[in-house]
Amino acid sequence: MLTPLNMVALTVLMPFAAAPLSHIAARLPRIGGSIAKAICVLTAYLSLLFVSALIPVAHQDPLKAHLFSISLPIGAVNLGLYVDCFSLIPAFLSSLFAALALTYNMHYLSPYNRAYKIGWEFNRSYSFILLFNGAMLGALFSDNLLSLLIFWELVSLCSYVFISFWSKDEFSLSAAIKALIMTHIGGLALLIAAIIIYSVAGTLEIPALGQNIPVGGPITHIILSLLLFAALPKTVLFPLQTWLPDSVIAPTSTILVFHESGTLTGIYLIIRFFLGTLRPHMSFTAGILHPIFGSMSVWGLIISVIGSITLLIGALNGLVESDFKRIIAYGSISGLGYIAMSAGLATPLSITAALFLAMSHAFTFGLLFLCAGSVVYATGKRDINSMEGLYQQMPVTTLCCLIGVLSMSTVPLLSDFAGKYLIFSAIIDAEAPLLIIIAFLGCVLNAAAAMRLFYSAFMRKTARAPYGLIVKDPAAPMILPMILMSVAVVVFGAAPTVLLSLFIAPAIRQMLHEEQINIVSQQGLIETPFSFWNPMATALTIIAFLTAFIIMILYSKKIRLAYRATVSEEAVKPFICGEDSKILEGPQAYHFYHVLSKFLRVDGLCHALNIDRAYNLLSARFFSLTKKMRCLDIRQSYFSAVLSFAFGALIMTVLAVLVG
Repeated sequence: MLTPLNMVALTVLMPFAAAPLSHIAARLPRIGGSIAKAICVLTAYLSLLFVSALIPVAHQDPLKAHLFSISLPIGAVNLGLYVDCFSLIPAFLSSLFAALALTYNMHYLSPYNRAYKIGWEFNRSYSFILLFNGAMLGALFSDNLLSLLIFWELVSLCSYVFISFWSKDEFSLSAAIKALIMTHIGGLALLIAAIIIYSVAGTLEIPALGQNIPVGGPITHIILSLLLFAALPKTVLFPLQTWLPDSVIAPTSTILVFHESGTLTGIYLIIRFFLGTLRPHMSFTAGILHPIFGSMSVWGLIISVIGSITLLIGALNGLVESDFKRIIAYGSISGLGYIAMSAGLATPLSITAALFLAMSHAFTFGLLFLCAGSVVYATGKRDINSMEGLYQQMPVTTLCCLIGVLSMSTVPLLSDFAGKYLIFSAIIDAEAPLLIIIAFLGCVLNAAAAMRLFYSAFMRKTARAPYGLIVKDPAAPMILPMILMSVAVVVFGAAPTVLLSLFIAPAIRQMLHEEQINIVSQQGLIETPFSFWNPMATALTIIAFLTAFIIMILYSKKIRLAYRATVSEEAVKPFICGEDSKILEGPQAYHFYHVLSKFLRVDGLCHALNIDRAYNLLSARFFSLTKKMRCLDIRQSYFSAVLSFAFGALIMTVLAVLVG
């Protein structure tokens, strides 16, 4: 019988064993590809089963295990596993999304996909989804910074492979390089932080860092700044968020993995170190900032401000974008800004809100990306201005996308509403009025972008010719993951106490060591310092109102059949200045874009806030510098250059030994 620690080890190691095995199996004649796909899918579901089995075990006590020690020049480093309720939240989501992505992938990457030319053969996306999940689990279950750093970089490398999947597309390759550079910058910051931490604390074990790093002093702020910088690209926060919209060129199934799962590593790093291990090392703000930010710590304030900027930039760009996937990517960036803003408040309620919204965000935007993949798969198009009336041909996709769009718009009964409710409660509790304004503005902007997306792609009708091909919902392997995630968004919105009781409340208790934290009462109410909320009663009330509204609509249609209006549209045209009412219909109308571009100048604001312009200027200057430095090239032959390098390395080694 497997022990819990054996399950942890198998969960991490299985993907690394199954991935190369799948490529070996793919070489078998005729059925090799099918066997290889089956190996990947079964391994992913087995990992999900093991992670699910660990959840009730970790509720009792965290799982700790020492694996082995590595002798380095700096000393011996102990490598082991540490699994608690907090690390199991992103681990469960990563394993679930890997399994769903592989299921979706079986039909998405096929000859039926009208956007890409690809066959039924086994490809590297299957094995690298497995490797990505293994790297994620390894990073989340690491008890020390060395193994965390190794798996952290593996996550970045797997993301590069996903984004560069369409290797013949220049934009795909440039997007992959951009993502690799930005995420590797974060990995480099984590490496420097680990070196400094070891020199100060004498250990790399994460649970022991809080007691071994001195409170206060410049070295502590250097460590915290490096850890925050390491988390920025993975969490897709300003100013290292620009790689994500370009990366959606990757296959949709892989986006579900490297974005919705990958961002959880950055959230994990922020909460684990800033709100858990190094929580006592955060100092408080000056009193002058209290009226607008409350009694937030300095580093909490920095995290919340970065989250607020990210929130607004993502929402504004989503309003003016026309690419289906990029709109969702910008909405996702905005949602991650909410999570960071809440985490920065550093109260038990704000951490609860951040974790709940992180889970809701993963399901909501994972669902929207799958719906986008379904639309691209069926139509071969990504521009929402070239889509129309898809609700007639793709009813299941339309319903699933509607659920995701309504959740993104913070509509009650859906999971994002519950997460935003907790965030607003946490902000009010922290007495930070400026953050309330920013959070409310973000809700409005995201709702506008979401409604525009849904209307343009699914509901709008024009006089243009139809698509010319048979457009319909995709096959079951693609539909089932979408339905499952739609159900999750609805269930966790109508009954948020499920997530709070099963995942989040135990994680907060273990991390903060406060047994009295219990946001869910025995009566099933969600209690905050200023209010209480009965999700089930709210759900039943809204369902009753919706039922009454539907009955009224049906009754009005029945009445309309008996009474037909005799007043023509010509008679009412003077009331709209003689203009045809059709030009005023919907968010796709000219007036909508005129207000955005000419009056509000949202596109100009987005251009001004585009940090990529600074990055491009920096890269151009660097390229110019390297061209000028070519004059220093000694232009040796290959063997003489290698000999010079070896001789220089020998001299450096001798000097190091003598100095040491």
